[in-house]
Amino acid sequence: MKTTSPLSLILAVGLGASLAACSGSRDDLSPLGAAEGEIRATNTGSYNLHLEETLRFNPVQPGADPARGRALFGLAADSDTEDKSQALFEGPSVAFGGTVVSNQRTCFTCHRGLVVELGLPAAPLSASIDAGDALFTGIQADAQGDPDALGNLDELALIKYRPNRFNPQRGEDDPFRRVFFWRKSTRLINVAFGIGFLNDARGRTMFETDRGAVFSHTQSSDRRFDDLFSVQDGNDLEAFQFSQLSDPRLAALRDPSDPMFRVLARDPFYTVPVATRAQERGKRVFEKYCMTCHNVPNVFSNLSNIEPLGNGETDVQNPVFGPSVGRTFNVGVSERNRHGLRFTHHAGGGRFEPIVLPLVDEDGAVVPFEVTMDVGLAATTGRLQDVGRFKVPQLRRLARNAPYFHDNSAMTIEEVVDHFNSDFYNRSRDGRRFPIRLDHRQRADLIEFLRIL
Repeated sequence: MKTTSPLSLILAVGLGASLAACSGSRDDLSPLGAAEGEIRATNTGSYNLHLEETLRFNPVQPGADPARGRALFGLAADSDTEDKSQALFEGPSVAFGGTVVSNQRTCFTCHRGLVVELGLPAAPLSASIDAGDALFTGIQADAQGDPDALGNLDELALIKYRPNRFNPQRGEDDPFRRVFFWRKSTRLINVAFGIGFLNDARGRTMFETDRGAVFSHTQSSDRRFDDLFSVQDGNDLEAFQFSQLSDPRLAALRDPSDPMFRVLARDPFYTVPVATRAQERGKRVFEKYCMTCHNVPNVFSNLSNIEPLGNGETDVQNPVFGPSVGRTFNVGVSERNRHGLRFTHHAGGGRFEPIVLPLVDEDGAVVPFEVTMDVGLAATTGRLQDVGRFKVPQLRRLARNAPYFHDNSAMTIEEVVDHFNSDFYNRSRDGRRFPIRLDHRQRADLIEFLRIL
C-alpha cells in the first residue's frame, strides 16, 4: 500500500479547507477591536490560523445584478414560487465532455422561497411538495442508488452530500471520494453574514458554494461543467442571496461607511425587541453562555474570520480563492446522531462497507478513522481535530426556522437549549472548553429571549 504523507494528504483533500482559531472568554471582545479600530487576533490549540474578530464579510462584486441572480436562482418575482426560465444550467460543455442535461432542479428546489426563509418546508416534504417535483424526481443526483436517500429526504428533510465527488485527484474507491453525510438545506436568510458557507463552512465563497450546488444537485455524474457557470453568474447569484436579510437595518453591518454601522456594532441587541423581564434576563443568560460563539452583533453568527491572501480584495476573475475562512465547533450533535443515520458506503446488492478516512493528527500522524457519524469539516480538510466541527448559524428569526442543527435533530427551541444543557454538549470537544449549566429559571428565560430574535 502506498503511504501518503500528511502534507500531501491535506493538500489533496481540498484547497478550500476551512481552518480556524479560537479565543477564550468573550468578556473583553468587541467587533471594533479592543481599542478603537484595533483588530484582535488569537491563535490557540488545534486551530492553525490567526483569526480576527472584526466585522468583515464577503463583498458583493462590482457589476453584480441581484435581479438576474434571482432569475438564475429560479425564484419568481413573487419571491415564493419557482420560475425555471433562466435557472437551468445545461447544454454543450467542453469541461463536461458532452452535453449536460439538467434534471430540472434549480436553486429554488432546495430553497423554496421566502415563506420558508429560503429553505425547505417541514417534513414530511411529500405533505407539501408534489411527487413529480424535481426535488424527488431528481434525487439520484444526490442519492446515486443509496436506499436510504428517499426516506431521509422525505421524512427528515435531509439530503445526501458527497463533498469530494468532483475532486479529480481522488479515485472512485478513495475514502474521501466515498465519504458522505445527511444534511439539511441551509436557510439563506442573512447568509450575507456568513464566514464560510454550508453547514460546515467548507464553502469559502458564495461563488464556490453555488457552483458546487449546481454541479452536484442537477445531474448524476461526477463530471464538472465549469464553462456553463460563469463568474458573472456566480456574482449575480451572490448579490441576490446577500440581499436576503431578516431586517433591512442589518445591511449597515456590511458597510462601515453607513451611519448605522457603529450603532449596530456597539449594541449587539439594538434590533432585538426585548420587552419583558424574562426576555431581559434571557438576554443576560445569552450574553454569558452563548455569545462566545454567536458574537456577530444583531445577527448572532460567528465573528472570527481571516483576510484572504494578498491585498485583501477579492479578484473578480479568480473568486475561488476565498476571502475568508471562519471558526467551527464540535458541540456533540454528530456524536449524538439522534436520527440513527447510516454512514457506511452502499456497495450495491444490499451490501454496505465501512468508510475509513486517513485523518491527520496535530503531531503529523495519520490516524485511520472509521466513519460512524457525520464527520463535519474533517471530510474536506483531512484533519482529525475537525471531526464533528460545524459553523455557527445565525439566529435571527430563530422561531421560524425549525428544525435545528445540521441534521434537523432538534424540533423546538426547547430541544436546542436542552442539548446545550446536556452531557452530549458538555462532554463534546468544544463543550468541555465552554461548559453550559443552566438552572430551571435560566433555561426558561433563555428560551423566552431566543423566541424574539
